[in-house]
Amino acid sequence: MIAAGTHPDVRLLTPETTGGKTVIPIDAIRTKVGESSPHPLPLREDAYLKPMEGRYKVYILDPANRPGLQEDAGNALLLTLEEPPPHVVIILISSRPSAVLPTLVSRCRPIRFSLAAREAILPALEARGSVSPEQARAIAGMAAGRIGWALAAAENPAVLDARRALLEEVDRLLPTGRPAALRLAETLHRLAASTDIPADGEEEDGKGRGADRAARQRLPELLDVVASWWRDLIVGEMGKPEMRINADFADALDRHHGRIGLESLRAGLHTIMQTKRLIERNANIDLALERMCIAVLPG
Repeated sequence: MIAAGTHPDVRLLTPETTGGKTVIPIDAIRTKVGESSPHPLPLREDAYLKPMEGRYKVYILDPANRPGLQEDAGNALLLTLEEPPPHVVIILISSRPSAVLPTLVSRCRPIRFSLAAREAILPALEARGSVSPEQARAIAGMAAGRIGWALAAAENPAVLDARRALLEEVDRLLPTGRPAALRLAETLHRLAASTDIPADGEEEDGKGRGADRAARQRLPELLDVVASWWRDLIVGEMGKPEMRINADFADALDRHHGRIGLESLRAGLHTIMQTKRLIERNANIDLALERMCIAVLPG
């Protein structure tokens, strides 16, 4: 019943597309006096009704980060989140905690979930039936514990195409200095701006501010791909190539063995992850990418 969305005590709030934006609508959280809502009963009012079957009523917001949950809807949730009725549990889900409104974070108890093992991802891919067993094994290895990424890659070939294009560019440019760094920054922004790769909250026309928001949504995934390359170089330098994520690029990774020192690789990985956090916090995309690429491709 929960999966079908018919359980009377469990409600899943997810983004809906209206007016060219895909967000959790504010009228799913609250309505003003005199307003009507297309939703059965907004969360804020529904929360004060007793559960029908169990001891609790559960509300799940996915994703709870921007742009899926905008500031107006988040602010409308604050009072209920701060002082919920004793029979209410509110769950905010996010893979990008830094993009969740700080006022929401301060009222929640964080629970971190570890990455899924490859053995757990493989059955989920096989159950979908959209890829062959060989492709499923390859995607499970590339996913680095991210089951959501694995399922998206299995359903949308553009996700894997973007990964391959990016890693081929990193392989070609590493480690050749400032011109190569700027080229890598351009490649990252170009792939992030691609309309073939899905992004939450993307405007229908894909232009202007909507395109910038969509690129900002995609960049963390692409930076994870770049980070996986630096991680693979690190485990190679440590003599553990069997731990590589990008096993399909083993020959390329072997060519770069010894070209960059271990400490420089670790510093580069730190810079990549720091840049990811900055972009999630609304830093200038071009400036952040250029600084990162110059730092990790010093030449």
